[in-house]
Amino acid sequence: MINKYVYGAQAIVLIYDISNYQSFENLQDWYALVKKTFNGRLMPYVALMANKADLSHIRAVTPEMHNEFADANEMCSYFVSAKTGDNVTTTFYRVAADLAGIDLSNQEIEVVRKIVRAEIVNNPTSHVARRKAEAKKTSSKCIIM
Repeated sequence: MINKYVYGAQAIVLIYDISNYQSFENLQDWYALVKKTFNGRLMPYVALMANKADLSHIRAVTPEMHNEFADANEMCSYFVSAKTGDNVTTTFYRVAADLAGIDLSNQEIEVVRKIVRAEIVNNPTSHVARRKAEAKKTSSKCIIM
């Protein structure tokens, strides 16, 4: 079934979770399916993306293992964090540039690298929700006369 999705693709990005070794091991199977689909035809651009770079403290896949797999299979390699946004835009910018045959300068890459961070604040979702919460506080009392 995967061959229906990747047939004719210009680029394929294989993504795994650095904190989950099994997801890295599964790359062999996924890449074998890609190679089988393009057997006898020109292979598309293939990139290896390590996700959850923000979880390096519980890393199960070393950068050396990542680079070894990428080099052995002639893939471009990237480390990103979907949670924090680190390198996500830059990675897809580079993939698009590679597909178009454009060499990016470090300055062009730095322009895209900027990340907008937002602080998550836990506020009640609405005025109605606040009223309901306040009503529960006062209605939970019991009076016996």
